[in-house]
Amino acid sequence: MKVLQAVNQRQKLLDFSIERGASRALWLPSSKVVVEERFASMCQSSPRCPSYGRAPGCPPHVMSPSSFRSVLNRYEWVLVFTRDVAADMLAGNGRVEVAKDIHEIAAATELAAVSFGFSQAQGIAAGSCKELFCPDDQACRVLQADQPCRFPDRARSSVSGLGVNVSALCTTLGWELCWQSYEGGRDVEMALMLGMVLTR
Repeated sequence: MKVLQAVNQRQKLLDFSIERGASRALWLPSSKVVVEERFASMCQSSPRCPSYGRAPGCPPHVMSPSSFRSVLNRYEWVLVFTRDVAADMLAGNGRVEVAKDIHEIAAATELAAVSFGFSQAQGIAAGSCKELFCPDDQACRVLQADQPCRFPDRARSSVSGLGVNVSALCTTLGWELCWQSYEGGRDVEMALMLGMVLTR
């Protein structure tokens, strides 16, 4: 009975993420998520990410990939979701808005997961919270002044900053990072950004 209830709750959570704006969502055993140090290291390699060192959810302030791997081992399932958009959106200014969506879906789904009984649910998302929610602030108040985050209900740690191999994750799920879609009488190159919610 408990197993059936958990399955039903996971389906409700998947449906919730779609209702909140995800294009697709699938459950995956946490053991299938590949975490590698090299992805977090890219944040500080040349050319260095402009968000490096500026957000609590990004390196070097976020937990290391090895620490995240240990955290992941304490979870059983991961809900992976995407926002599928035209690739040129991610190459331009639209990337920020899509990444905001990912953070907000991850945060809302995490909160819903807790209400469904997954008390230790944890959301992570694509992109730096500093860039997305506090771009005009000279510095992050959490890091500079040890003050509470102004957007705890929206901002989450960075997927790549934690070392998640997004390409391997998509391969496991049968998703393509980029693909062609026929819309409005023309071919459109599509791409995805993704977020995750860990549950026990």
